[in-house]
Amino acid sequence: MAQVNKGFGLLLFLIFAGAVLGSVLTVIFNAFLPSGPIATLFLSRVSFGFGAPVTFHLVLLDLTFGLNFHINLLNILGIFLGYYIYRNS
Repeated sequence: MAQVNKGFGLLLFLIFAGAVLGSVLTVIFNAFLPSGPIATLFLSRVSFGFGAPVTFHLVLLDLTFGLNFHINLLNILGIFLGYYIYRNS
């Protein structure tokens, strides 16, 4: 059987698509899932990143940089799904 070179770009794309799918599922679960322990399990998130954005005030323009991640269980499941699809395609 011939080995196929899938590439690192495809891996990044599938992981990103899995994270986006997890975010979409989070919004859907948030809208339709009643409050309770299951909703808490799926919708609790961990946030990390830079606390406040860094702003550079220049004469011509202002540049603002900031980066925050909000990870929950559905995002992690989506990322693993993207990796699984990459490994088995």
